[in-house]
Amino acid sequence: MNYLVAALQLSLLGTLLVSGIGKLRAPRDSRVMVEEVLGRTAPRLRRYAPIGAGALIGAELVTAIALTPGLPFHGFGFAAALLLFSVFTGVAVHSARSRTKIVCACFGRAASPLGIRHVVRNALLTAMATGGLTLTSSAGPGGTEPAGLAVAAGFSLIFTVVIAFLDDIASLVTE
Repeated sequence: MNYLVAALQLSLLGTLLVSGIGKLRAPRDSRVMVEEVLGRTAPRLRRYAPIGAGALIGAELVTAIALTPGLPFHGFGFAAALLLFSVFTGVAVHSARSRTKIVCACFGRAASPLGIRHVVRNALLTAMATGGLTLTSSAGPGGTEPAGLAVAAGFSLIFTVVIAFLDDIASLVTE
């Protein structure tokens, strides 16, 4: 197993899992966020926001499962993550450039308006999904040394925590 692929898998899996579970715990905030996005991009579809929020949660959780190491779906998982994070980046860019910001319920509760830091975060996640997809299609089987897997898992855990609490970290630094 390529340890870089494992680190990318686990990092994206952790991010999507925390995000999906957070949205499950705050369904109203997730629905409002989807409502705002649809209201700006496809106003006629705004009434379908509850379905859209459920589909978003489902897509995040299914993608997280597909990225689980050892399962044969990681190619699909990286492709689905690439699609999700590309859309998230587009929404964040739209919000950052707009006068009226979309409030981010990225990890459950609505926290702060989508801005430049969200664009950077989502662009990084998009690049990671792209890298994972590229490496998965070109990498052959590698070793499975426990130390290598432990380093990949440790990095992924730290990465997921930083990404999930980025708004909180940013507010601590700026205040």
